[in-house]
Amino acid sequence: MNLGAFTGGLAGLAVSMWVARWGGAGKGIERSDRKPLLLALSAYIILILFTVVILLIPPVKDWLGQISLQIQFPETVTSLGYVSPAGTNRPIRIFTHAGAILVYTSLVSFFIYRRAGLYEPDAGKNILRATIKSMMSSSLSIALMVAMASMMQGSGMTEALAQGLANAVGNAFPLIAPWIGAIGAFMTGSNTNSNVVFAGLQMRTTELLAYSVPAILAGQTAGAAVASVAAPTKVVVGASTAGMAGKEGDVLRALIGYTALLVMFISLLTGLANLLGF
Repeated sequence: MNLGAFTGGLAGLAVSMWVARWGGAGKGIERSDRKPLLLALSAYIILILFTVVILLIPPVKDWLGQISLQIQFPETVTSLGYVSPAGTNRPIRIFTHAGAILVYTSLVSFFIYRRAGLYEPDAGKNILRATIKSMMSSSLSIALMVAMASMMQGSGMTEALAQGLANAVGNAFPLIAPWIGAIGAFMTGSNTNSNVVFAGLQMRTTELLAYSVPAILAGQTAGAAVASVAAPTKVVVGASTAGMAGKEGDVLRALIGYTALLVMFISLLTGLANLLGF
């Protein structure tokens, strides 16, 4: 997923640079003026290099992946008899995790910018303080979402909902799955939050109906990714950024139709993928 996102972003960057030069914006740039551009892009270049080296070179990946965080959870039984078997979480490879790669990139980029004279001596403390301040609200919401999903899974709520959903929609479930992801993203404003809340439900319902789990989960996250664009929280931010404060309703009405068509297309693709056995 990381490499896929990088590839798309890199393609967009390449096309943007070509359009800028073709349109005349970059024709007057002298060779001596390219250094600030390369310096500005250095963090992204370093991030790509770290990702490629750590994730695509097996010896490096295996060596850094030796240390992992894994916790043993005991078996639990609810008062209604739902059993959560004992087990462990998926191992978190501390030094090859996406967060670790971002830390490596941030540190190297910080020293490059500081060496170039772009940072004051106390810039590190200010950056750290601003980062902690900006991440608190989003981190809290994600933590609460994960806690809710874990509680639903461990208490048997997800199982009950999955059985009810399987009985209600039956063979039409592959067509419904992307809409569930879309509703989750519309409510929470995030593809990630939608997956946290509904991925377990989607997977269990898929297992009960004997459909393709990868195809259904792909429909879930694709539907959520599309619908997150029309989420009210994002519409408010986008409208205020574009100087359209107070016109959020107009923006949302314009987006709903296009978003629904795209989710419908994803719904059809998900159904086709299940028919073809993907």
